[in-house]
Amino acid sequence: MVIFVGITLSASLASSVIPEEEPAAKETEGWYYLPAFPNYAPMGLPDFDQRQDNWMSNEGIWFFIRGIWSFCGPTSLADIFWWFDSKHEDPQGYPGDGNDTYLLVRDYHAPGTPTPGPHTDDHNFNNANDALTSWNHGRGGKELIENVAWYCNTNLCRFLIIRGFSGTYPYFLEQGAKHWIKDAGLEDRYHVEAIWKPDFSTINEHLRKNDGIIVNLLFYNPKAVVFHTLFGHYVAVAGINPDGYIAFSDPVQNKMNPGPDPAAHNDAGVVSYDVYPVNFTSPYPDKASWWIEDFYDSGIIKFSGLAQYALIISETV
Repeated sequence: MVIFVGITLSASLASSVIPEEEPAAKETEGWYYLPAFPNYAPMGLPDFDQRQDNWMSNEGIWFFIRGIWSFCGPTSLADIFWWFDSKHEDPQGYPGDGNDTYLLVRDYHAPGTPTPGPHTDDHNFNNANDALTSWNHGRGGKELIENVAWYCNTNLCRFLIIRGFSGTYPYFLEQGAKHWIKDAGLEDRYHVEAIWKPDFSTINEHLRKNDGIIVNLLFYNPKAVVFHTLFGHYVAVAGINPDGYIAFSDPVQNKMNPGPDPAAHNDAGVVSYDVYPVNFTSPYPDKASWWIEDFYDSGIIKFSGLAQYALIISETV
């Protein structure tokens, strides 16, 4: 069985951003980015980081393979929920204003000092994650990303007897997104669709409709037999160019903005939209019709990423 996880095999990462002067939706030489909302998503789609609060699996076989950061699925989904929530909140709002009117993202009452404050609310930076509530296999206090992980059964956290799995199955990601939206009372306002082997044109069409898109890239290296088609990594799509380029909010790589530490990305204004050329000649056409040739360098092995799966969240009204 293929295992779907978000992983970091090395602390040394290459990373990539959209220039700060271009925050809004735009059509520049074919490019389209999800629009910015100056209240709580000032650059467009957030770019939260998965390397926080022990968000990994260090049990079972993974105990012997350190650095398996496993929250790429819920982190990417949190990007999308935050972006939709910002769209429907007070356009004059700001993080720390104490307002929480749209139900997709709620105030999870992070125990730390409201950041930036003065009030606690759904778009405080520490409402995305607060270091004072470290992940404990889903038990205890949780903020946005950790709550999404619980809904998506990341690391099989909802099966407390079963340990040792790292990551999020696509089925659980899809079901978690649906249950989250239902529990928010917004079931009639959103449509969640899972697509295996999505065409690039499909991704382009949906992004230009301002849909939220997560892609799972299956790691591929023809010389690394163990990792040939074993691991996958979830990313959210921030921008696209139909000529064959795509920009990701990647929960672990930051190629154009490598400076901020992971926690700094809880500020939705800190982003790194990593841009890649797309190859349409797939080495595994049964799994993916397009792929990223130079996607991830672990410092030991370089991996390509085959676009094998997409989760698309669309507004229906």
